[in-house]
Amino acid sequence: MLQLSKSLKMNKILDLGSFWWYIYCMGINDNGYIRGLVGPLVSRKVGTKNYIQGKPHRVKQNVDTKNAGKDFGQASRAGAAIRQAFGLVHQELHDGQMGNRLNRQIYRAMKTNINDDRGTLCLNNCKLDRLVNFQFNENFHMQDALNIDPMVNLTEESKIEISFPIFDINRALLLPKYCNAIAFKFHAFSFNFKEREFTEIKDEEWEIDIVYGQDPISAKTISIPCKEFVGTPILVGFTIIYLHKNGRRCNVLNEVDCTPATILAAFQL
Repeated sequence: MLQLSKSLKMNKILDLGSFWWYIYCMGINDNGYIRGLVGPLVSRKVGTKNYIQGKPHRVKQNVDTKNAGKDFGQASRAGAAIRQAFGLVHQELHDGQMGNRLNRQIYRAMKTNINDDRGTLCLNNCKLDRLVNFQFNENFHMQDALNIDPMVNLTEESKIEISFPIFDINRALLLPKYCNAIAFKFHAFSFNFKEREFTEIKDEEWEIDIVYGQDPISAKTISIPCKEFVGTPILVGFTIIYLHKNGRRCNVLNEVDCTPATILAAFQL
């Protein structure tokens, strides 16, 4: 049997290793263009140009990064529940970044819980005040549409009261062309953000006709009883629906740049 010297064996091993190294590092010369993998670099041909791209290194996440990711995932799921619940409030007429803005604001609210560990935060156990006045549509802020601020109060009987003062409708509201009636819409929900569940509490509309020279609109209070939902987060959405009435027909005038929608109230009962 033919015996190979140690040096010859070593050379064969080195040659075999070099072969696989060359395969790993191999780029193909394609009419003057390098294509393929060259060590840690990837070469690509795009049109008449040759691009060299480094392979990205895998980023190792530490504990804080992983926990922050879990919390933001929870914020994203809560945001999806809120957007779904208030579909009749924002009417899908909102700016393109509404979902991202809402998730960030929810995350800010979740961080008010300084007792629970990061990675376990949930909107169920946080201060919900940070969600109040969130605008579903940045194209038309509620404070630009409505020049009066309704007062919101939670009574000892677990009722949410929304009170409007007496007001002149033409001075209190910014109205689109052809609008001869409006409806203030209030939609209240109880949420279980851990399970991504929500329950409707009340859906109420206050419709007002607009007539030239009309008297001021009388003060009014909208009452939302929430006693059976004690122990849950409650949010109230608010929007203005602009109408054009013409005999028996009634057309909605709301568009993406003419639909104010906001979270008017948020309570942890």
